[in-house]
Amino acid sequence: MLRGARLVPDGRPGGRRGGRPRRPRSGVVIRRVHLVESGGRGGVFNHTVEVAAGLTELGMDVVVHTADDCDPAPEPVRLCRCVAWQRASPHRLVRQARTSARYLARTLPHLYRAIDPRDVVHLQGLFALTPELISVARRRRATVVTSPHNTFVRSNAPGGGRALRSALADADRVLVHSAADRRSLIERGVTEVAQVPLMQWTPPVDPELVTRWRAELAADGARLALLPGQVRADKNPELFVRALAELPGWRGAVVGEDLGPGRQVDALVTRTGAAVTTTYRYLSVEEFTALVAAADVVVAPYEIASQSGVLAVAARLGVPTAVVPCGGLAELATVVARDTSVPALRDAVTAAYEAGARPLDSAGAAGRFRHEYTVARQRRAEDRR
Repeated sequence: MLRGARLVPDGRPGGRRGGRPRRPRSGVVIRRVHLVESGGRGGVFNHTVEVAAGLTELGMDVVVHTADDCDPAPEPVRLCRCVAWQRASPHRLVRQARTSARYLARTLPHLYRAIDPRDVVHLQGLFALTPELISVARRRRATVVTSPHNTFVRSNAPGGGRALRSALADADRVLVHSAADRRSLIERGVTEVAQVPLMQWTPPVDPELVTRWRAELAADGARLALLPGQVRADKNPELFVRALAELPGWRGAVVGEDLGPGRQVDALVTRTGAAVTTTYRYLSVEEFTALVAAADVVVAPYEIASQSGVLAVAARLGVPTAVVPCGGLAELATVVARDTSVPALRDAVTAAYEAGARPLDSAGAAGRFRHEYTVARQRRAEDRR
């Protein structure tokens, strides 16, 4: 294993006993890792806290800066709830304005005070104020690492293009989670890019919740195909419905927050007579984990994707997955459809069920992140000379 920046606790609040950080053989000192994940919910958050837990076990000093109403996290993870999302406001524009104003007035000054030149600041996901976050880290002369998670911009993401450009151009190191993304970014001229595992924290599966999901979605004992997570048009839920309409003996479920296409999906279910249940609501991490565990096959028929935290969760829980050829989905999937047609997806679902789950090797994952932080620190030190 690579020798990383193991730190010695020093007794101050949030600090380390014993004085200065221990200098590894590489000569690179990392005092602290700041993982900044502003949303506090969903796949990016669960990835972030899993990375934090792994790095903490390696002896690194890690803090996750996130939302004040964030989802649960594993015990070893230290959370700094310094982001307020104003989620109670029913008006999207008002909510966004208030969130941004508070972020500029309180969160960024807090981060400026917390960051040290010997720190690594790792920005997880894309946020409208990503350029400002990077600017704060730069002013503190810290090393900046970014993980956009998506190397494309969705049309409903305000400031997404600006955020992605900054994440790719202004970081000392860009970390992606699929070989497909790495190739794409290199072709776009991003030189400091590396691939790291897509780790996802999952709490212990609650058997009672699994039983409830099975009773709700496949009470007759039929095989269950699942399209979980946020319901977006680019996830191609209509292809999922059409494929399930051609799978006798199966039931399908589309479960997650409706971000647009829910009405069209329901109408298609009615027209085709597909045995598909739709449930549109936010799921806690415990509910989501049990939902995935209840499925016989998790399906990802996406039109555009970098990778998928859903596939990583399914692999961790031992649930087979079926995907279409898109982005880096094939790198985590059990079975990849031959194309994006209805018959191809239908056949991929049955093939995945017959093949069983594909094991996900996460050994040494945290060490990969530590290695990339060390590389980024070394490159930054070289640039300063």
